[in-house]
Amino acid sequence: MAYLDIHFLNVGHGDCTIIDFPGRLTVVDINNCKAFDREVEAELRNRYTSRPALRNAFFEAPLRTRLTPPPQNPLLQSALPGLGSRPLLSPPPSPINPLLRNARGALSGGATEADKKLEEAKGRLTNPIDYLKENFKGKSIFRYIQTHPDMDHMAGLHRLWVEENFAIQNFWDTSHCISKDEAAMQTGPAKYDVRDWRAYLRLRASASNPTVLRLTNGARADFYQQDGIHVWAPFDHSKRNDADADPNDLSYVLCISFGACNILLGGDASLETWDRLYECNGRKLPKIHLLKAPHHGRKSGYHPKAVKAMNPDYTVLSVGELKKKDDASATYEAISNVDCFSTVDHGNIRARCWSNGVVDLYDHSFRQIA
Repeated sequence: MAYLDIHFLNVGHGDCTIIDFPGRLTVVDINNCKAFDREVEAELRNRYTSRPALRNAFFEAPLRTRLTPPPQNPLLQSALPGLGSRPLLSPPPSPINPLLRNARGALSGGATEADKKLEEAKGRLTNPIDYLKENFKGKSIFRYIQTHPDMDHMAGLHRLWVEENFAIQNFWDTSHCISKDEAAMQTGPAKYDVRDWRAYLRLRASASNPTVLRLTNGARADFYQQDGIHVWAPFDHSKRNDADADPNDLSYVLCISFGACNILLGGDASLETWDRLYECNGRKLPKIHLLKAPHHGRKSGYHPKAVKAMNPDYTVLSVGELKKKDDASATYEAISNVDCFSTVDHGNIRARCWSNGVVDLYDHSFRQIA
C-alpha cells in the first residue's frame, strides 16, 4: 500500500516540515537557530525543576514525624505559672527542621538538574539543513513554502540557498510589503541573521529560478494538485499594500490529501482566518487524520469549533511547551481521537500516512509511538 512520509522537525523556536512527495521534495518553513525562545525556555526550566521535592520530603516522612508536635523546651516548662516569671535562660534556637533541610537540598539539586536537562533538550534540537543533507542526499527542493514572513519560520534560508546551494525550483510566498528592522534582528532576544531576511527578499523577487507563486484559497495547478495540496488560506491578496499587516494573517493553511488520508498544516494562521474558514465552509470541514497544530499549539491559533469539525485523529505540536495562559496542548490532546504529540517530548516526529487513512508516528529514533 502506498504511503507518504512527513517529517516534523524538532527545531525549537520556529518550524520546519518536510514532505517526501515522490519526485517532488517539499520543505515548509525553516529554522536552523537550534534554540528555544525565552518563553519556551522558561517553561521547560520550570518543567525540569524538581518542585515536588518539598512536598515529597514532607509527605514521604513517617506520619508521626509530620503530626507529632515537637516537645516543649524544658527550660520554658520550668517557669512557674501565674507568677509572671521568665525562664532563667532564653530558649536555644530551634534546630532546622530536617524535612526542610532535605527539601532545600532537593530544590537546589533540582535547579542544577533543570539546567542540565535544558541543555540536553537544546542538544537534541535539529538543524534542518543538516537533516536534509543526511536524509535526502542529492535531492533538490522542488517546492519551498514560506507560510508567512516571520523570522522564526525562515531562519536558515541563506545557508540553505546561498551557502549549501540547495536548488529550489518553486518558491511559495505571500503577498505583502512588510519590512524588517535589521538592527533589531541582531540585537533582539533571538538574534536572527539578517542574511536570511535578505535571502528571502531575493527569492521572492525571482523572475524564473525559482518560480515564485503566491496562492490563495482554492488555487489549482498541475503539480500541487497532483500532490493533493489544497490551499485553504490565505483567502486573497488584500494585505499586499499594508506595511503593518500581521504576518500571521497572511499564513498559508494547507490540506494534503493522500488517498483517503487528510493532513492539515495550520501554519501560524490567526483566529480570524479560522473563523472565516469555518463560516465559509458552512461550519463543516473535511475529516483530518493528522493535524499540525496552528501557531505551535498556542491558544492564539486554536479555534475550537473548527478543530472539532475537523475531528483529528492525531495532532502534532512543533514545540508544545508554553505558558499556561497561551498553551492549548491539553485541549488538542483532549479533542484528538487518538493522541497528541510534541516535538519537545519526542524530538523529530515522522508521520507515515497510508492511503487508506491510517497514520503511524515515529520518534527521532524511528521508534513507533503511535
